[in-house]
Amino acid sequence: MVPLDEVAEVTSRPPGPRVYTVEQIDELLPGLEERFVELDRIRERTRAAKIRLNALEMIWGERVASKDNPDHGEYLHHLEEMKQLEEDFRAKMSALTELGATVKGVEPGLVDFYGVREGVLVYLCWKRGEERCGFWHPIDAGFAGRKPI
Repeated sequence: MVPLDEVAEVTSRPPGPRVYTVEQIDELLPGLEERFVELDRIRERTRAAKIRLNALEMIWGERVASKDNPDHGEYLHHLEEMKQLEEDFRAKMSALTELGATVKGVEPGLVDFYGVREGVLVYLCWKRGEERCGFWHPIDAGFAGRKPI
C-alpha cells in the first residue's frame, strides 16, 4: 500500500517532462560532474576487462570456455566483472535520466534538460567542463544549434 503523502506527491506533479530553469541546472552541475567521473571510471575498468578477456581468447581461442582450461576461472571472473560493470553503467545512466536529463553523449559529457525560452520548450544544455549552463537550442536542433543564453 502506498502512503498517502506519496500519493499526494505523485498526483501534485504536472504530467510530462520535468522543465528546469538555468539556476536549477547550475545547482545540479557538481553532482553531474561527479556522475561523469564515476562513468569514466566504469568505462576505464570496462576497457581493461575487455583487454584481459581478449588476451585470454587470443591465447586459448574457444577452449578458454572449457572448464578444464587452466585460465577458465580467470575468464569467468572477467566475464562476471564485465556484466557487473555494464549493470553499474546502466544504473548511473538511469540516475541521470531520472533527473530529467537527456544524455546526448558520455564523452565529452553532453547533457540536455528541458527548459523554456520565450514561451517555447527548448533544451538547456551543458557540456562537461562548463562552469554553468550557458547554452540552449531548439528541441529539433542538436549541438550545432547551441546558442548562448
